[in-house]
Amino acid sequence: MTTQTSVRLSICIPVYNFGPFVGQTLDSILGQPGMDEAVEVLVVDGASTDNTEEVVGERVRRWPNLRYVKLTKRGGIDADLAESVSLAKGEYCWLFSGDDLMREGALIKALAWLDQGHDVYICKHSNCDRDMHVLNEHPVFRTDEVRVAELGDGAQRLGYLTEGITSEALFSFMSGLIIRREKWLSVESQDQFMGSCWAHAARLLAAAQMQLRVCYVGEVWLDKRGDNDSFLDRGIVNRLRIAVDGYQGIAHQYFGKDSEETAQVRRLLRNDLKLPVWMYARRRTLDVPELENRKELDRLMDACFSDPGLAPWLTRNAYRYAPLTAYRIFAFLSRCPPAVPFGKGQGLSRAYVLATSFNLHRHTEPWGCSGADAGCAAGSSWAGSRNRGGGRCFDGQYG
Repeated sequence: MTTQTSVRLSICIPVYNFGPFVGQTLDSILGQPGMDEAVEVLVVDGASTDNTEEVVGERVRRWPNLRYVKLTKRGGIDADLAESVSLAKGEYCWLFSGDDLMREGALIKALAWLDQGHDVYICKHSNCDRDMHVLNEHPVFRTDEVRVAELGDGAQRLGYLTEGITSEALFSFMSGLIIRREKWLSVESQDQFMGSCWAHAARLLAAAQMQLRVCYVGEVWLDKRGDNDSFLDRGIVNRLRIAVDGYQGIAHQYFGKDSEETAQVRRLLRNDLKLPVWMYARRRTLDVPELENRKELDRLMDACFSDPGLAPWLTRNAYRYAPLTAYRIFAFLSRCPPAVPFGKGQGLSRAYVLATSFNLHRHTEPWGCSGADAGCAAGSSWAGSRNRGGGRCFDGQYG
């Protein structure tokens, strides 16, 4: 039996109704080289109503490193993720989605990197379809060279953000983060962001007000499952709202509304949410106006593309005035495969994978974005499309 001080790394997996996926996730982790008494896998179940407990329980009986905690009520991704770190025994916590897969050899690599003693590690990932066929690698920075920055230092922080390509550089994707537990616990929960799907990022940026040393390793350590969104009934405009308002709200809180850092955050969001996403959403406001609000979509577009410059201006005007039939042209120019036809409700799941991959932790309906959980943040296969085709988020459950 390991003690808290003897555990080097806790792999924290918050789940809700992940029965169809969590077994495959655990199997990708538990058999890794390096899985010894210095590593624990902790599944925190937000009161699932499916067979999650049975799936995890079968593996608990076989793997002494695996712990399972079932909560008495559903708290939402932000609360359950925080609870998983609180319950963890490790010096570091790898925040991991219950439907992603760890690459073979990733654990031993991660353990070696921890010896450098940074506060946060960010790895890369691939984007996959629902059946885990790899589509592309998701870009994080302009290059994959290792970079280390002290985010408590203004000059280093701005340089770090300037080199970023997508919002994953600023902690948007849960499964790509390994955090020092002591640093996480050194700041209080940022309750104003609970329910936003961004509370983990807010807490890390709160820690960075003093000191937070971040290391980007530039290696692919996991495969991210796509086309797994059970929260489509709330609509793409709502997802865009969570992404744009949520992340800009965090930037305003920790960097200041008119700061250079906040301008860089908007740039990262624009890379995540390229024009085809907005054109698709615009079409949805025509197809299902009872679900998708055009005025709200216009507001979000203006908020995200408000900066001066030719590119934001062109995007705003293309969104407002270009015919919707130009959607496929914009998709081609973004080097992204076009989504399925725009028929009302037709093929929305596939379109969502392409049009939404803003890579945060994917918490949607199984997670629930009601009550304590406002919803999953967005992302987009259009995201970072200039680099190997981009990324994705907006998709299923806790991930």
